[in-house]
Amino acid sequence: MNYSTEDTIAALSTAAGKSAIAVIRLSGKQSFEIIDKIFKTKSPANQQIKYGYIVDGIEKKDEVLCTFFKAPDTYTGEDLAEISCHGNPVIIKEILDLLYKNGARPAEAGEFTYRAFINGKKDLAQAEAVCALISSKTAAAAKAALNNVSGEFSNKIKGIKDTLINLLAFMEVSLDHPEEDIMFLSREEKGLRLGNLTEQNQKLMDSYKTSECLQKGLKVAIIGKPNAGKSSLLNSILGKNRAIVTEIAGTTTDTIEEIIDCRGIPLTIIDTAGIRTHSENSIELLGQERSKEAAQKADLIIWVLDGSRPLDKNDKEIADFIKQSKLGIPIIEVLNKSDLLQQREGRREKGGSNSNDTSSLILPASSLSLNVSSKTGSGIPELLDAIAKIAGISETNDYLMITSRHFDLLKKAQGALEKAKEQYALQDADEISAFELRNALSAYENILGITTPHDILDTIFSTFCIGK
Repeated sequence: MNYSTEDTIAALSTAAGKSAIAVIRLSGKQSFEIIDKIFKTKSPANQQIKYGYIVDGIEKKDEVLCTFFKAPDTYTGEDLAEISCHGNPVIIKEILDLLYKNGARPAEAGEFTYRAFINGKKDLAQAEAVCALISSKTAAAAKAALNNVSGEFSNKIKGIKDTLINLLAFMEVSLDHPEEDIMFLSREEKGLRLGNLTEQNQKLMDSYKTSECLQKGLKVAIIGKPNAGKSSLLNSILGKNRAIVTEIAGTTTDTIEEIIDCRGIPLTIIDTAGIRTHSENSIELLGQERSKEAAQKADLIIWVLDGSRPLDKNDKEIADFIKQSKLGIPIIEVLNKSDLLQQREGRREKGGSNSNDTSSLILPASSLSLNVSSKTGSGIPELLDAIAKIAGISETNDYLMITSRHFDLLKKAQGALEKAKEQYALQDADEISAFELRNALSAYENILGITTPHDILDTIFSTFCIGK
């Protein structure tokens, strides 16, 4: 990518399309000089925000505000200016064309944040989080990304890195001067610090699953036999009538997808056609195949059972499908129509014999069972809480954004730390232990962008929108 820092770059920083106001950003050594060529104002020279007009010669193009930020105290670390103009795409294009004609060039994707990284305003972990903050789908995900932007994740990595460097220094002094009486740290203390580093790294790795759920979300498939109440459950969760619900079995013949904010998780809920041994027509058969496909691609399954009726052969066959598919994902058994179940239980106490004991459907991967009434909404909050718990979400946690890149490097560091710990315990393998500590240090420096290869940087910043 053309990430030359010698050029002055310009781009629209707000969303494309019509709006009340648009912001055009300019960064580089010639920023103020270029603005002066096309901006006419009567505001005082030392004023940071100036009112005036963008002009092409003597022709006015728009009434604007220009804000000036002097290096190095700017987002990019360079001289930076922002033009707040009217959000008409025609006007925006005219202003950008004037900037390009007078010495600026179009910014590449993510180039403003790249310059912030190159100029030491942000480390790589902070820079990556800017893109995540913009694209976050829930408040919890945005908060996690903002924690990274503000440096909380980076500070944890820097803390581990500094401790590691300190420990490595003590170990290498002992290796370089074995005959001298240098005992800054006892062997036991070095071993304890090495163990503590391993635990801290593992703790960060353990938070990856939750971070991934916050950013990417979870895909949940609702499955069950016809008329078990799958579509009613979807409607109850959404709080609106999204799926058609009738007394006729097989009403849903295709998958229906909706996305909600489930305790901070972007949750894609997929309502599926009822699964049964026979089909009324080819359309229903195709719908059932899509139901099974959705279950196999899901991160979690909600298996809906009709709580108003005894379990039957159809339920057993769905259980067999789940076991035979070896999905390896959490399954929540929802005993639906709990309002009718309570009525039936009352009748059974007077002499009824029907049973709806789900223990006969043995599912090793099953997480838990819940009673729910799609009609009254009873049990729906508990169901959403259960999904959040499976994802590792709780109201008390303050989350960080750990990407797959971070996780891979943390995993590399963990492997190196564990090898270092093993070798250090052998007494005569301290040199190998120190070598592994340097491997772990390299992984942390890669997370922060100290030693990250340029092709990786290009890949990261190319995912950004232009203007950021």
